[in-house]
Amino acid sequence: MLTRACWTCGRSMKKVVPMAGFTVAAGCSLLMATTRLTANNYRCGNPSIDHCYAVTYWEERPQYFGAYTDITQVAMSCPSDCGGFVNDEIWLVDTRSPDCTTNSFNSCWVEAGTLAQVGTEGRHFFWADARPLKANAFNVHILGPGDGEGVVNHYMMIQDARGDSGISQIWIYNDSLSTLYNGTSTNNAMTGNVIIIGQELAGTQNASAGNATFSRNIFAVQALGQEYVFWYNAQTTPGNIKINNPPSGGWVVNPGRPPPEGGQFSTRCCN
Repeated sequence: MLTRACWTCGRSMKKVVPMAGFTVAAGCSLLMATTRLTANNYRCGNPSIDHCYAVTYWEERPQYFGAYTDITQVAMSCPSDCGGFVNDEIWLVDTRSPDCTTNSFNSCWVEAGTLAQVGTEGRHFFWADARPLKANAFNVHILGPGDGEGVVNHYMMIQDARGDSGISQIWIYNDSLSTLYNGTSTNNAMTGNVIIIGQELAGTQNASAGNATFSRNIFAVQALGQEYVFWYNAQTTPGNIKINNPPSGGWVVNPGRPPPEGGQFSTRCCN
């Protein structure tokens, strides 16, 4: 069923409302419960390539015009010897458009979440994009510090059809709007065909992230228009699971059995 969710971004937001080294592959088995991790040493590449994941992804429609999830804030750490980062996030990805399959990543995307990395204290909100360009395709934007543990933050991205067709809007906020960020991915006329939620890990040791949940997993069925409405459907299938273990993850509530809307996915790293 098509659902209408109003949002007015910079005016009075109402509660509705990928990624280097990740290859979308068919045939992943479904994991229906969180996996317990026993080791804190791992091989998840350097900060640029060959990362590890605990994610689920959907590739079930010709196009997703936007994506949304609610993620709980958890304790997150990447000490000086971790060699990379850990994050909880959502991605909207284009793996098909010719201009995207010929950039340096063979895909385009926008992503947003919470990140802990070497060289920074604590965790921070961020968003990033990989655009259909031959140079300077990937850009990361580090925002303010993360909210307190247990706070639920809302992450939304949508293609904006009100002006330049090569724009995607990214929003991060909480219920009180005390945290409210907006990003604009320009020169990015991607056609999203994959949505991903979950955790990404880079480095070799000692990163950690508490048990985060991803709820209200919904997707936009049309681009943002002059009426300023996010028209959406909820995810109703578990999608495809990629668990490198570490990090660990799985479905706590299957999307086919709400509430919450779109199910509840969970991730954790790394002991």
